[in-house]
Amino acid sequence: MAPTITIRKSLIASLMFAALTMTGCWGGQQPKAYASQLTSSDSMSIQMGNYTLLKYHSDRLGFDINYPSFLYRQELSDDAGLQEVFMMDDISVSFMVDSLHNMYRTSGQTLMAMGADLVDVGDDYSIHEGQDEKWEYYSKVINSDSLRQVTVILRYDPDHAEAMEPLREWVHDFQPTP
Repeated sequence: MAPTITIRKSLIASLMFAALTMTGCWGGQQPKAYASQLTSSDSMSIQMGNYTLLKYHSDRLGFDINYPSFLYRQELSDDAGLQEVFMMDDISVSFMVDSLHNMYRTSGQTLMAMGADLVDVGDDYSIHEGQDEKWEYYSKVINSDSLRQVTVILRYDPDHAEAMEPLREWVHDFQPTP
């Protein structure tokens, strides 16, 4: 019975030491993890963690999508058109394909008409960013061939702007693969 009491006393002493350390009773600086509260951006970063890219072939769009593993593919009805949507909480990534045949305005022109800023242009793509009433968005419009245009739109709550930097880079680098 004595060893059990010793173990319990040892456990209690360890817990008291941890509690005193965390509360700063010894006059030392508290570790940053205990001294500050997580913001929603920090919690989103933690939730996203170190993700991997999962491969999904979209028969609807005709190409592969390598998407971050913390997003979940949404089941869309057949009348949703040529799009795929991946979501998690206050984040969504939409992939859309438009035919360039008889198109009145390109996706990039439509985004700019909605108030988006043109932030980058390449040989076969343009990058746009903006916001509407509730969401910020970052998008890439890709002229994938002479017949179609692929648009990727990352939408998120502005509270998560800092945590979205890795996803913005992912959107910027996205290329559809057949």
